[in-house]
Amino acid sequence: MSDQTTKPSRHMGFTELVFSDLQVYRPNESPTWPRVLARCLVLPGLAAGVLLRAQQHLFESGQVRLAFLLRIVGVVMFSADFFPGAQVGASLYLPHPMGVTIGGGLQIGNSVTILQGVTAGILHPTSSPPGERTVICDGAIVCANAVLVGEVRVGRNALVGANSVVLSDVPDSAVVFGIPARQSGATDSDSPMSPRAAYIERIIRESSP
Repeated sequence: MSDQTTKPSRHMGFTELVFSDLQVYRPNESPTWPRVLARCLVLPGLAAGVLLRAQQHLFESGQVRLAFLLRIVGVVMFSADFFPGAQVGASLYLPHPMGVTIGGGLQIGNSVTILQGVTAGILHPTSSPPGERTVICDGAIVCANAVLVGEVRVGRNALVGANSVVLSDVPDSAVVFGIPARQSGATDSDSPMSPRAAYIERIIRESSP
């Protein structure tokens, strides 16, 4: 895997991360906890994201057992398995959390979209060498039922197609499909709107009355 990884520019707390997620779903709303709780009743992806953020906060605070307890809650509520220890940046978009597996050793950047059924993480989180990570960089989109296996890097603004299996690094702004995933094109890096922003805008437009 390339030495380039993606890291948040600064440490963000639990509330700040949750609010950043809400603004992805409702960009025109000022984030508050009452609005987060209200939206969780109708947006399962946001609710799953709040659970993931709580688990992440507990793990980083040394409350590992509670983090693993929340893992079980995620499995029961959303059929989603969030393994404690993953690093997740701001503005996560998880519109359909069912079947998502966020494995150990996964590092997710900012403004990443993960669709239903995605599995990502290193093969053996408890026995892998220190520092081994699966990395999804800023602005990437990972489509339904894609699998990211082992120490691979999905580049910035890249798109991994549905049902693809990623076994090697994906370049920045690349579009990959297949088993194993191979590059089939590139996202429009010259556009003022990122591929993720365009995708979210289309979903919001189509769901509006």
